[in-house]
Amino acid sequence: MFKMMRFFFALWMLAVPMTLWSDDWSSFDRLIASLRLTSNVEDLSDSVRIQLDEPRMAYANITGISALPNSKQTYREGWMEVYDGEGHYFRKRIRIHGQGGYSIRYAKKNFSCTFCEQDYTEEVTTDLRFGQWVWQDGFHFKAFWTDFSRGLGEMGYKMFSILVADRPGYPARAGVQAARARCFPDGFPCALYMNGRFYGIYAWQLKKHRKNMGMKKTEPMHIHIDGNINNKYLFGGKVDWKQFEVRNPKELFTQSGDEYNGNSPSELMDASSPYYHEANDDEATRLGKERSAQVKQAVLMLASTNATLFAMQSSHASATAIRDVFSHHFDVASLIDYYLFYHLSANGDGSLKNWQWFTYDGRLWMVTPYDLDQTFGINLYGVVRPPTFSVSELTEGPFLWLIDYFQPEIRKRYADLRASGQISAERLVPVVEDWCERVGETFYAMERAAWPQSPCYCDAVCNAPWQPCEEWDLYALVPAYSATALFQAGDICRLEGRLWKTTARVQGVYPFSRNANRDSLERLRAWIPERIPYLDDKFGYKPNAVRPPTSTHTTDGTIRYYTPDGLPISRLRRGVNIIRYGNGSTRKVLIR
Repeated sequence: MFKMMRFFFALWMLAVPMTLWSDDWSSFDRLIASLRLTSNVEDLSDSVRIQLDEPRMAYANITGISALPNSKQTYREGWMEVYDGEGHYFRKRIRIHGQGGYSIRYAKKNFSCTFCEQDYTEEVTTDLRFGQWVWQDGFHFKAFWTDFSRGLGEMGYKMFSILVADRPGYPARAGVQAARARCFPDGFPCALYMNGRFYGIYAWQLKKHRKNMGMKKTEPMHIHIDGNINNKYLFGGKVDWKQFEVRNPKELFTQSGDEYNGNSPSELMDASSPYYHEANDDEATRLGKERSAQVKQAVLMLASTNATLFAMQSSHASATAIRDVFSHHFDVASLIDYYLFYHLSANGDGSLKNWQWFTYDGRLWMVTPYDLDQTFGINLYGVVRPPTFSVSELTEGPFLWLIDYFQPEIRKRYADLRASGQISAERLVPVVEDWCERVGETFYAMERAAWPQSPCYCDAVCNAPWQPCEEWDLYALVPAYSATALFQAGDICRLEGRLWKTTARVQGVYPFSRNANRDSLERLRAWIPERIPYLDDKFGYKPNAVRPPTSTHTTDGTIRYYTPDGLPISRLRRGVNIIRYGNGSTRKVLIR
């Protein structure tokens, strides 16, 4: 009972005086002594399937593990206690791995967590579902080291869901029935403790699992690829199989006859492999090899599309013909939505990787965002950039053709999203505010105390005679820093995504000893409404030229409610809701 009681601190805990949150009060056992306790909590520890509403704020305690893994290949085994803040508790075995690419270098680690039953083999696991999510037995816990809110990516996913809420779900566009499959993540805040002591604020996030993609494990044409997917490694026609992972389907084989391993990807098998048909292959192996060949052919077709379009252009094919071929291979709506969100969020890390490409028939490809930690003004190093700072134009692979041949559709979609209010400060800023309110200032104070070296919590430390420079319009015009270059007083260079100006002649002196940029809710709250006029100009939208409907009268008088995923519900719920009227018109409302 006592281990359960340790979690019985819900949102009212935010009323505990800040003086109590000293280091002496950061331990779990000391914390609960200051809180009122209740025994009216449901213990779900013996359940193998647990379904809960999305927690406003979850609380978790990891035990039996002294430190988080520092690589994807390293794992730890222990226990996690979870309290959802709404009267539900469970304690489960966990197996955790390090998670993330560049971010694994940060002091506060991301990790991937699988909930296990009986042992740690991941053979028998716990199925969990939160709110409108799909069932999963594992989740990502995101640290967001460079982000003061510790949830920037989750805000981005929630904003993206607003942008695409009036579209059919991605699987449905291909005729696949897959309720709750979002095809991009979502998350909620979680206060994480380690062996009873506060460790940090994390985002508890959906993984890139086939269930969230609405895919079947062994369906050859349910293909999901992830990694460095760009002109250099795929769209240019030459496929480098080591640079990206085929996440679905499973049970594949490589050209050298080995079982495919997404953690160390290599070329998929096809009929040209000497191991394609072997006399001792059982039925499962034979099917796996044939499946591999089918997936490989679909990926190679994707890789050849650019060359096909360039050939058509060279032979002076009509714009209509090029548009038709393009639309045969790509879901134009998904590309337009990605493109608009790319510029809205200033997703500087979303043009060469950190996006999900997938198809349900091996021909028509779609794209959704992933890993949105470098968005809304934040870059890889935690540097804050102004809302008018331009990200590189998105021209990799199909986006070159989208920009050249689908400008009317891009501009119309943007105008529709602006006119409906889906892209507006009124709709998007509350997403930021809601996340920060859910965490609360008490936990933010604890986070800053636990991780004071996080770049968003401190200022840059320059080496004389250098200082930060805010003349961002010069960014593309100034040289990168070089230790051998001689800089005169007033010269500007760029380094780690930031501008630096020298006040005296200097050579060989690194501009800083710490690159940091103190950030705040006020900065992010202002960034979004200042970004929108920049986008209005880019996409030729005149706010006064188009007005949203002022009447909600319907033709047949019916009103129906839906989740952002398109699932019917009987009443409005907390969060984003879609209202569909009898005349076919729709609008979204945010219930807080």
